[in-house]
Amino acid sequence: MNPFALGGWKNPSNPDAAPPGTTPQPSIFGALPFVTGNASPKFIPFRFTSFSPTILNSTVTGPNSQTYFRVKTDVPTVGRTPPVIEIRDILSKRHTSKWLALSADRSYRTMTARERTFMWTPDGACLGLFSAGLRAPQIYAHVSREEGELVLELRQEAIQLGLLEVCVASALLLQCGREID
Repeated sequence: MNPFALGGWKNPSNPDAAPPGTTPQPSIFGALPFVTGNASPKFIPFRFTSFSPTILNSTVTGPNSQTYFRVKTDVPTVGRTPPVIEIRDILSKRHTSKWLALSADRSYRTMTARERTFMWTPDGACLGLFSAGLRAPQIYAHVSREEGELVLELRQEAIQLGLLEVCVASALLLQCGREID
C-alpha cells in the first residue's frame, strides 16, 4: 500500500495510483481524525399508521414497512383519572405528567429514560428530542405529521441507547390530542 497514493497525491511514475475523484481513506491505526463527506446524522423513520379511529389505536411500522408495534388503548373509566404510562421492563407505571413534565414556561417537556434526561421541544414544524444539560444539545429524534400519519424519526444512536420504545410512547402521548397533565 502506497501512503502517497492514499493521500491523493499524484505519482508521476504511476499515474493510476490515485485516480481523480478517489476519496482519502481513514488512517490504518486510527491515530488521525477522519471526516467523511456526510456529517449530518442519519434518521430512521417509524410511522404511526392505520388509525382506528385515532393514533391511540394504531400500528407503528419501521424500515421496509415492517410492523414494530401495535398501539392499543384501554377505554378510560368513568370520571377523571390521571393518565398513566408503563413500558414493560423499561418504565414502571407512573403519571404521564411526571414522566413528560412540562417546563415552568410551558415551552418544552423533560423526559427521563435509561438514566438520562431529555427535552422534547418545538423544532421548526416538528418536535425534537434533545439531550438535556449540554451546551450544544444533541438531537436524538423528531416527530412530524405527514399525509394522515405521524412520523417519528430516530438517530441510530437513539436506538442503540434503547430509546425506541420510549420515543414511540412519548410521541404517541404528545400527539394524541388528549390531556396528559
